[in-house]
Amino acid sequence: MNTVRAELCKLLTLPSLRLTALLTVAANLLLTYAYATAEAHGEPLGDDAALAPLGYSQAGFLVLGVLAAASEHQEGGQLRTTLLAMPRRLPLQGAKALALAALTLPVAAATAATSTVPADGVGWVPAATGYLTLTTLLGAAVAGVVRHAVPAVVLLLGLYFIAGPLLRAKLSSSAAYLPDTAALDPSGGAAATITWTLAALMLAALTFHVRDV
Repeated sequence: MNTVRAELCKLLTLPSLRLTALLTVAANLLLTYAYATAEAHGEPLGDDAALAPLGYSQAGFLVLGVLAAASEHQEGGQLRTTLLAMPRRLPLQGAKALALAALTLPVAAATAATSTVPADGVGWVPAATGYLTLTTLLGAAVAGVVRHAVPAVVLLLGLYFIAGPLLRAKLSSSAAYLPDTAALDPSGGAAATITWTLAALMLAALTFHVRDV
């Protein structure tokens, strides 16, 4: 638990994470207001109005995860210093994931609540909170493999906002296997999100275990 606490304290000191969390919550509030206004004017929204803002707000959680993981690999060798204090890499990787999940949960819960409760979707809050937290962990895992923030963000946003929608439009049966389906259909996409996140975390742990820092 000391390692988890140390990793959590380290994350809390990163200004980029605080700024990303604040911008994500603010953007979600604006999106929720825009969707509510459109619905009040009778415009067809297509998706569930309670979950629709999360389809865009999830970008902030991807960036949050990337910044948390990539910060260790920036110039200055922070990761080397961490390994001097905690040389066992796999337990360290687990502690990093737990600390990031603990940091993300309140932000995810606030985002999920502000999106779903005004649209009478309070029942979606737990599922949306879990989805956004897993999305953050997936972003961190990808950044842990790539080791650079910009390529990791480009890769993830391209997958979530370009490749995924295109594939879903051309092959609707693929929706159940895409990591972001749960953003609009928690019951239909939860298994895919969990599977993608666990696979990414395992790959990140493996690469962290065998690669030089």
